[in-house]
Amino acid sequence: MSSHKKRRGQNSGAGPETPELNVMPFIDVFSMLNIFLLVSASFLGLGILEVQIPFLSNSPDVKDPPKRSYSIRIDLEDAQVKVTSLWTAAPEEKNEKTFTYEPADIAKFHQEMIDLRVKVPENDKVTVYADNTVKYEQLIKVIDNVKTLKEKEPPLAIPGQEEKKGNQNFIFEKVIIGSVIL
Repeated sequence: MSSHKKRRGQNSGAGPETPELNVMPFIDVFSMLNIFLLVSASFLGLGILEVQIPFLSNSPDVKDPPKRSYSIRIDLEDAQVKVTSLWTAAPEEKNEKTFTYEPADIAKFHQEMIDLRVKVPENDKVTVYADNTVKYEQLIKVIDNVKTLKEKEPPLAIPGQEEKKGNQNFIFEKVIIGSVIL
């Protein structure tokens, strides 16, 4: 029986010994090449960078003369509201008025804001500075009287405002709170 197995083993081959193909070195080489290719590859990244540089010229600089501007400053304190209106260039005009938080004085303050807006129609900005002792209700009362007209008041006759299709209930469209501490 044992000779039978031997014969079967010798005859089962396809002839002379078949060589085995060892592919492990090829796999190692290709895996290393893949790693180097991925690491050294530059991936495509598009970016647009807009740079604005001044153009050089020999012409003298054209400077606009400083324009005369009008600023309105409202200082809120614990007991009073101080309105300062100022022309910044010559001839300088500085006006200061003081109001309390009483309803009659707030109505005068509101009328003063309307008068200032009609006096200088191109100025649509007011800066409000509040002291740290001012209560929230006082601040909101002042901002409401600076920003919007009351329901029964007619719209202001300001040149250029008719062209705007928005809300015409504004006295001053831009109210800046200048002393915010967080």
